[in-house]
Amino acid sequence: EKTVGGFEILSKAWDSTLGGLSFDHKLVNFMAEEFNAQLGDGSDVRTNARALTKLRLQANKVKHVLSANTDFPVYIDGLWKDTSYSTHISRAKLEELCHDELERAVKPIQDALDRAGLTLDDVHSIEMLGGGMRIPRIQEEILKALDGKIDVLGMHINSDESMALGAAFHGANISTAFRVRHVGMADVNPFPVSIDLKSLEEEEEVDGEEGPWSKHATMFKAFGKVGVKKTIAFTHDKDVHCAIDYEEDSETLPSGTELAIERYNITGVEAFAKEMEEKGLGKPKVSLQFELSSSGITQLIKAEAAVEETYTVEEEVEIEEEEEEEAKEVDETKDEAAAATEGEEKKEEAAAEEEKKDEETKADDTATDGEATKEGDDKEKANETKPEPKKKKTKMVEKEKKRMHKRPLNVVTYHVGKVQPHNEEIMAESSQKLLELAQKDKDRMMLEEARNKVESYIYEIKNKLSDYEDDIAKISTEEQREALRKAADDAEEWMYDDGYNADLPTMEDKYSELSGPAQKVWFRMAEMTARPEAMKDLKTKLGKVSDLMTKWETTMPQVTEEERAEVLALVEDVNKWITENEEAQSKADPTAEEPAFVSADVPLQTKSIEKLVGKLSKKPKPKPAKKEENETKAEGDDTANKTTGEENTDDLDEEKKDGDEEPSKATDDASEEKTDASEEKTEEPVGEEL
Repeated sequence: EKTVGGFEILSKAWDSTLGGLSFDHKLVNFMAEEFNAQLGDGSDVRTNARALTKLRLQANKVKHVLSANTDFPVYIDGLWKDTSYSTHISRAKLEELCHDELERAVKPIQDALDRAGLTLDDVHSIEMLGGGMRIPRIQEEILKALDGKIDVLGMHINSDESMALGAAFHGANISTAFRVRHVGMADVNPFPVSIDLKSLEEEEEVDGEEGPWSKHATMFKAFGKVGVKKTIAFTHDKDVHCAIDYEEDSETLPSGTELAIERYNITGVEAFAKEMEEKGLGKPKVSLQFELSSSGITQLIKAEAAVEETYTVEEEVEIEEEEEEEAKEVDETKDEAAAATEGEEKKEEAAAEEEKKDEETKADDTATDGEATKEGDDKEKANETKPEPKKKKTKMVEKEKKRMHKRPLNVVTYHVGKVQPHNEEIMAESSQKLLELAQKDKDRMMLEEARNKVESYIYEIKNKLSDYEDDIAKISTEEQREALRKAADDAEEWMYDDGYNADLPTMEDKYSELSGPAQKVWFRMAEMTARPEAMKDLKTKLGKVSDLMTKWETTMPQVTEEERAEVLALVEDVNKWITENEEAQSKADPTAEEPAFVSADVPLQTKSIEKLVGKLSKKPKPKPAKKEENETKAEGDDTANKTTGEENTDDLDEEKKDGDEEPSKATDDASEEKTDASEEKTEEPVGEEL
């Protein structure tokens, strides 16, 4: 056995309408009244959601700061109607505003003691939890309510995280999916749970009876331990409807709580009762077992009906023959046996007295002559013989026995009211709601994005018309610029009037309406500088191509003159296109929406040239013809080596000239020629044979 730590909860008490927000509400109302008096126009700042949110945030901050300080300045810039709010709030003022809340804060202490049947003398220590524990006046009120029984309040636990951490740790303890250090906890359920029983089908009223059959009882009392089971038993011969609810008149149940917990239709009782009636048995006894789980959930876990049957059976019993004869005599002479029994009792009493006297005399003799008596007794025991076993006989005897007829009952569970457990239908409905909410969030973000896009474009138009006034004047008319200004002003006015609640399609249409004319002006302004730059780059590229063709006449002999002429012809065509479009653009109106050409068209003119030059640059150089070596040994080794060296030198010179285009190939050819020369020098027998 392993010993683990644990604790037991005796009672609970709380004020569901009191908390940290109660102090915030008092501060909000105080600051709102001051601000309304500052405005002086009879309006209430609490009618504006945005201003009220600012007040709530500031009130929470004031509460936190005054827990450690005695005074705090409050300032909210532009709270409402372009008016700022400024004031000072002291701790004494906060305590004055929250006087009622401070008195209510200590009432649950006495309620918890009363429910547990304890007094302040039974309390040894108090541990404070929750954010409200930091308010000094609350600590003072608690110490005052304790009447000096406890001098110091415990504040050893993180007040902001303790509840969440404790709940997670307890959940892990009762779960089978986690393995954590076990901590025993005996909790209580503060809400009483009742049960109501009635026949599933309406019964006909019978004269002399009070009404339809029904039962009501409190199954689990308030502040009873959780993790227990209870069985409700009753006699009934009809199918049963069972309802589990919270007690309506419970003091601890929060107002507005749904009372219904679960409903059960229990069938099979009537059929079982008829079956037992045919056997001549009585009504069945119905047993319903309920469980109040450690999570505080009440539910029916077992339902069965039972009927007890009494019956007789014949069993064989072994008896002695003498007992059987005596039994027969007693049966035949019952009256005589009674009289004889009295006489025998008197004789037995007299004989008993005589035996008693003999035993006393025998005891005296034994005391005087113990050794002799002992020897005599040993001899008597030795001479004694074992009694012969009596004969036994079997006889049939009737005996009563009991047996239980049990039948499990069918239970159909359903729920009423707003609180429903999860099932497939509710799960699908919840999933659909989540999808709808996600779509609404997406639409909202898209609407905000479109609104920001329109608003930013309005400022972009105004800024560009001001910052690039000279450049825009070169490519637009005064009417066009004025139209852009008017469109921006109208759109800005629309944004803060009708467009404030406009939907997404309307906002997108407004952006298209605003950006269409402006984009054409911005495009012309960009083309005013981009087009000349593109033309300059194109002319430079064409000059490089012409120079490359001239260079190839010596460095790339594999490129024929016709191929170079084809490249130069393409260059000439592009030069003609440049001349024609520059003339057309110079004659065109710079304020026209469609120019003669755009900068994006310029780089496309050299595509065919780049393709052809790339193809020609990869054209391989023809390999040189190999010389026949018919030299003989008579010419001498020196002459052969000299000739080979000259050939290598010539080859290397040729490859060096071509090195600008194919350096790797020249290196390979030089290495090959050097290898051939080495072979000619070392293989002298081959030369003699030639």
